[in-house]
Amino acid sequence: MRVVAQILSILLYPMLIPAYAMGLLCYAFQHTGMPLPTAYIWVAVLGTFILTCCIPFSAILLLFKRGNITDIYLRNPQERKTPYLYSLFACGFWCYFLHSTLHMPPIIVWMAVASTVVLLCIMIITRWWKISAHLAFMGTWIAAVVGYSWHTAIFPLWLIVGLLGMALLLMYARIYLKQHTPAQVITGFLLGFVFTLLPALFL
Repeated sequence: MRVVAQILSILLYPMLIPAYAMGLLCYAFQHTGMPLPTAYIWVAVLGTFILTCCIPFSAILLLFKRGNITDIYLRNPQERKTPYLYSLFACGFWCYFLHSTLHMPPIIVWMAVASTVVLLCIMIITRWWKISAHLAFMGTWIAAVVGYSWHTAIFPLWLIVGLLGMALLLMYARIYLKQHTPAQVITGFLLGFVFTLLPALFL
């Protein structure tokens, strides 16, 4: 059970979720009246992966190698400030990349902006309380899908239910690994979900 919980935590690592969400939303646009070119989708997904995962994780590895942090999973909340600053800078550039370079649809740009705002909130809250970043970004992903489905009815109900099931499993995994309390995972999920869904409903 511990191995399964660790694998789930790695597969749904906060830095990977934006790339998952980007791929899913781009796929959805292929089934609307304005499909995106395949090359365009690859650039968007790959650019998201580089800016939200590769760059922040490279910074974490560098900090770990220099001895500024004790482990790459950032289990110590006091060591998260500098890695989060790198991630925040990379996410800000990601928003600019999607909006000004690729001219992505508003719902996708807002997902990026919401993720950046959620990351900023996590960085502030972590000073006093170890809120779950895993569940915050999972909530952002689900809210983006729900918001898009609200406007287009593209995503089937089973997909949304499946994502919610993944979120529940991730909550259990983080609690089982004793990385968070139930309050921390639930609050993290609600933070990401609410910050993303409410504005997305009015786009």
